[in-house]
Amino acid sequence: MIHPAMRAYQAISETALSGRETDAACFRLLLLELEKARDSTDPAIRSAVLDKHQKMWGIIMKANISETGAATPLEDRELFIRLADQAQRYGIKLLVDPSLSFDPLIDIAKNVLDGLEATSVTESDMSYGAL
Repeated sequence: MIHPAMRAYQAISETALSGRETDAACFRLLLLELEKARDSTDPAIRSAVLDKHQKMWGIIMKANISETGAATPLEDRELFIRLADQAQRYGIKLLVDPSLSFDPLIDIAKNVLDGLEATSVTESDMSYGAL
């Protein structure tokens, strides 16, 4: 007989998101926030979204700089660090000059999301092919 806690763990682990799926979900949410800020004239909304944007890219940069990111190929880590740097620099410019467009930040987030989704599809196709 399986212990109820083990059964609950198994049920949850079967529906858990992979790392790439989680990253993609974060970028989907970031895109929604950036688009909301782009369409808003309220400086408080724009500032709050830019704060979230800067924090998210800061986390991504830190994760890819650390030695623990060794599971990700060096080329991918370097790409994420460059993207984080560019996104954060432009985010700072937006904080200083609200007349600038949110479109470059939206484009970066869309490109990352497209890459994450393409990788997720390829990985899932490969796992089904093994069956």
